[in-house]
Amino acid sequence: MGPKPGFLLTASLTLLLCSSAAAGDFMDMRLTWSLSDANLLASPGETADNTPGPHIGSDGSLGFFDNYETKYTGFETLGHLVLYKEFNSFFDYFSGDSALFLGIQPNSGFADEGSYIRVRYDWSKGTAEGKNLELTLFPLEADRLRLGYSYRISWGGSDIFQQNYGLVPGAKLQLNLPWGYAYAGFKTTIISEYIDDTEQTEQVANYGALAGLGGDWQGFVLEMGGGYFTRGTFAHEGVRGRKLYTMGLSYQVGYHEGLDIGRSVDFELYRNDPYMEQRFFAPETYDEAVSFRIMHEGNFLRQPLEDPEQLGELKMQMAWAFDINAAIKWGYWRLHLDAVARSLSYILHEVPSFTPYQAFDSDAASRPELWAAIGLDHHFPGPRLTPGIKFGIMRPATYWTDVFGGPRRVVVMNQMHRSILPLQAEEHPIYTAKASLRWDFAEALAFVAELYYSYDDNQIRYTQDFYGLNLYSVWADPHVLGFNLLAQARY
Repeated sequence: MGPKPGFLLTASLTLLLCSSAAAGDFMDMRLTWSLSDANLLASPGETADNTPGPHIGSDGSLGFFDNYETKYTGFETLGHLVLYKEFNSFFDYFSGDSALFLGIQPNSGFADEGSYIRVRYDWSKGTAEGKNLELTLFPLEADRLRLGYSYRISWGGSDIFQQNYGLVPGAKLQLNLPWGYAYAGFKTTIISEYIDDTEQTEQVANYGALAGLGGDWQGFVLEMGGGYFTRGTFAHEGVRGRKLYTMGLSYQVGYHEGLDIGRSVDFELYRNDPYMEQRFFAPETYDEAVSFRIMHEGNFLRQPLEDPEQLGELKMQMAWAFDINAAIKWGYWRLHLDAVARSLSYILHEVPSFTPYQAFDSDAASRPELWAAIGLDHHFPGPRLTPGIKFGIMRPATYWTDVFGGPRRVVVMNQMHRSILPLQAEEHPIYTAKASLRWDFAEALAFVAELYYSYDDNQIRYTQDFYGLNLYSVWADPHVLGFNLLAQARY
């Protein structure tokens, strides 16, 4: 079978665009070959999440603590193509630039990653103060314009509009000063809504409004922001046609000193730096001094949902998430610590809730997700080797109600992954460890080996008997052992 037509179109368009690229344009690609097995101890069909066996592909083993600062798994073959143009204004103190920022993946083609048009008024020309006011327009997709500071617990992206049609464009006005910033922005999309309490639907514009400010004074960081998002109307009897919305606040405080120890490429890009990708893939820098960073973030949301106990009534459901991220670099050693707490309502706020559009029942109970992970690595500059190890423990989020026979618990890992436990069974902590070895073979070519172990005694598989009549549960082996072998070229 030959290449897919979509891939041929992607490759052809990429070559065409690159052939006309100017000096300000660039393209970065991450070409990944991986051999992996998510669970060497299980055969296909023996686990709820099927493990097909060792194979070449992009679905390697991941722990709950992996990729906390990015939406990518790290196993993808992907790229970013930027066509950048800077404009010389006819007016003093004004300037402008624009970038077509496309993400490229072989199986899905092109996707916008934050293309923008920006106009800047700079009243610090001739000095190094860096004072300006800039208007940034996102004509295609404003997903990077969101609230929160760590990607995993951020909110207000395009997915908050669950029933939207097409893209979610937006705009942002930002004031930049040498010691801080302040911004206000909005985004829009079209959602099919019920008109009052009728069966008639119409496509209606919905909005998201965001604002924030922050500063960095001699290493001390303080940031905060808030947002309000309309999300269409309810569809169920009694509340059909009433408005659904989500509102919330986010903050971050922290301190940093010394060299950078890695940041989120996703959030840096929303700041509209067209060269961030190149810096992100640059090798880590080391020196003999001690560098460190510690950050704490909090997010609070509230939204009206259907009251399951009173027909036709709505009630507010609160959601929250907190984290602490710390990193230390000393010579060629690096130590990372992440600790996260998320309420079940926060994990499911985009759905929204456990039962979509319905608040938690007062007779039900839930526990938040709690996890912590610590990682240590050391770089050997001679052979260019970086071995590392990481440990983590999680108490997963759960939701349970009393049914005939006793309490029934559901373990919720994310919006899509839920494990319904047998009657009266309780959730258990998940323990995960990963050992890794990275070999930087060349400036843009690296090889990575990872061995992954997890003990997860919450895995249930439901199956039917021989006659297809009775449904019964089977506990899966809690031991999970996986590996990843990767070769990754970046250019």
